[in-house]
Amino acid sequence: PLAGLQTQLELLRHDTDASFVRERLIGVLEGTRRLSHTANQLLALARAEPTATAAVDFGDVDLRELAEEAVAKHFDRALRQHIDLGVEAARAKARGSAWLLREMLANLVDNALAYTPADGRVTVRCGVTGDTPVQSYVEVEDDGPGIPPDQRARVTARFYRAPGTSGDGCGLGL
Repeated sequence: PLAGLQTQLELLRHDTDASFVRERLIGVLEGTRRLSHTANQLLALARAEPTATAAVDFGDVDLRELAEEAVAKHFDRALRQHIDLGVEAARAKARGSAWLLREMLANLVDNALAYTPADGRVTVRCGVTGDTPVQSYVEVEDDGPGIPPDQRARVTARFYRAPGTSGDGCGLGL
């Protein structure tokens, strides 16, 4: 993102045609957004390291609240992309780190919106299954292309992107 941002600024600095200024500024804005997103993901990744996460951060987390927050945070983007973003959330709690679970869910919704085509659907769900013991779950379902079976084991590795993947991420989302 930095190289793209720098290129856009260099072109803008030398451009004398005012009609291109708006187009270049839009490119700079998009580059800045990508850079901010990547920096935030790297910070979250560093905070998620076992050595950085103390057991003190763990507690009971309201999964329904997290699901509703994730949908609210991404709702405007979904509207712009003509994607039906919704939530089906039942009462559910999990023991864990609220900020890590929040970050996980934000990344899953972000990825779902990035790969779901216009007029598609993204649904965030949470609830409980089983009687004893009760197991809580959270999931994100979308109309995107999915991950090929032979790539599923690799997509959670840092900085890995499946071959032929569109978009401008750097493999930190999953």
